[in-house]
Amino acid sequence: MTASTTGWITRAAINRPLPAPPLPAGRDLVLAAVLDPNRLPTPPSVALQVVEAASRPDCRPGQIVALLGQDPGLCAKLLKAVNSVQYGLIRPISSIDRAVIVIGLNGVRSLALGLSLPALRPQSRFDPAARDHSLASVGGALTARELAARLGYPAADDFFVGGLLRDIGTLLLQQTYPVEWAALAARPGDPLGDEQCARERGVFGIDHAEIAAEVLSGWNLPAEVVEPIRHHHHPERLAGTPHFAAAELLWFAGRLARLDTVVEYPDALDGILAVADERFGLSRADLAVFMEGVWPKIDQFARLLNREIGHIPNYGAILTAGADELAKLTATGA
Repeated sequence: MTASTTGWITRAAINRPLPAPPLPAGRDLVLAAVLDPNRLPTPPSVALQVVEAASRPDCRPGQIVALLGQDPGLCAKLLKAVNSVQYGLIRPISSIDRAVIVIGLNGVRSLALGLSLPALRPQSRFDPAARDHSLASVGGALTARELAARLGYPAADDFFVGGLLRDIGTLLLQQTYPVEWAALAARPGDPLGDEQCARERGVFGIDHAEIAAEVLSGWNLPAEVVEPIRHHHHPERLAGTPHFAAAELLWFAGRLARLDTVVEYPDALDGILAVADERFGLSRADLAVFMEGVWPKIDQFARLLNREIGHIPNYGAILTAGADELAKLTATGA
């Protein structure tokens, strides 16, 4: 066998994901298969350098500007994002250095990663599963960021990347174990996803939230991004820690992104309204107005990310109609 032939075989092996171990398998075996470098999307190097630099306490805006200058395409996307309705600026920003100053290091860190990630699965208008995931991803990201900004949380843009990437583990499980995932997804009766992690651990020995956290840790994202994602289905596990509020907000944003399904379950909708009021100070009317404002931003940002999300539900109208129907049911004692 010649050296060139050996090299070809080596490259072919490197470019092909390792076969997943048959289930049931131990957690570590499943995690290794899911995180196979040939299966895992890799952000461009400039984005990772921006993330690493912006996470250092001694980072200066000029360093970020210099790094971004190496990727004109990313600069263009970042400027477009900053000038979008997401930020509501009075005057457009035309320079990267100004953008860094206006949205801050954390904002640039989150946008650089979110905007530069390659598509995590084929995006096609003919692929309902891809559209549904993209809608939940972009919708959850925008909802999380807007709610964090409304509540005055610091580093609101970290919630954007948290919302966008919180379910990357779901996609990796789907592509690694498509048959087992299809069987798992077919199980009914969980409109809010409360049982999702437990179901996944029962089949795979690990859940999508932990996988997502491992991916982001490998990309050197800081703990304030990684840990809320790890526990976004069970924020109570972070009670008493600096990451609890972020995990709770991601958890709630995930519920809001399911509104078009949740309204079919009165008990689930009643729970969302109660959490909105008790934990986030949003009355039913406040929440409807808030979601009405988020709705048009989702389409614009999906276009910026080049993600096919299909029809976008009018979350505000859905919430109002569902809450009215819930009130009628309560009044009649149904």
